[in-house]
Amino acid sequence: MKPKLLLSILLALLLGVLAAFSQTPAVSEAWAAVRKGFHSWNPEVMKAARDRLLAVLLTEKTPNAGHFHGLSVADFRLASYYLASDNGPEAERYTAEAREYGRKARELDPGLGESYALDGYLIGVEIALFPERAMSLISESMQSFQAAFAKSPANPRVLLLRALSVYYTPEPYGGGPGNAMSILEEAVGLFEKEMGGNPSPSAWGYEEACAYLGLCHKSRGDMEKAEALLKKALELAPGYAFAAHELQSLSRK
Repeated sequence: MKPKLLLSILLALLLGVLAAFSQTPAVSEAWAAVRKGFHSWNPEVMKAARDRLLAVLLTEKTPNAGHFHGLSVADFRLASYYLASDNGPEAERYTAEAREYGRKARELDPGLGESYALDGYLIGVEIALFPERAMSLISESMQSFQAAFAKSPANPRVLLLRALSVYYTPEPYGGGPGNAMSILEEAVGLFEKEMGGNPSPSAWGYEEACAYLGLCHKSRGDMEKAEALLKKALELAPGYAFAAHELQSLSRK
């Protein structure tokens, strides 16, 4: 290879590495903002976090699967908020956007199992919005989760999303807290291993798994374990409004 050509290639590689590192603080801050929005359960904070991720994506010369996935997660949080608030149109809007960003992420990285799991959960939101389409959507959701487990069996967020899907499925159809408990226990174990290593800024979900596992124990009448897990969720995320509310309601019983 000619020296000039080799030098050009090395320079291009170096610039690419530098560009990636220059984006790292912005990406980390954007993910932190997404977590803050979720913990506060404030849609305006969630939207601001989403916009920060979008700004990072728009400055990139080369599309990044992780950043598309990040936008999918941010929209998933907004869809969940509006579904819980009985605002169907907004829930539908953010669910559709989340699924579209997820599709783009998986086109760029077909091995991104976490994205398949998120899509499986989002299809569940569509079932809640459009129950008349349940038969076809249930099959689609299961296929997404199967792909997620095939690609990323040790990813705790894959298990968390599956557990949340089961948790919110009516018991006559195989769902409910009792059926979600064992999945959440496995997810919490994997999150503990992940935290023992060097988790990336986009490693979300540990506090959520603890909180929902606590609610599973509450449903069985084990208030001591429920309290311990909700407190663990708040240790991990002191601003986690959902866990604080559930812990407070537990203390009133």
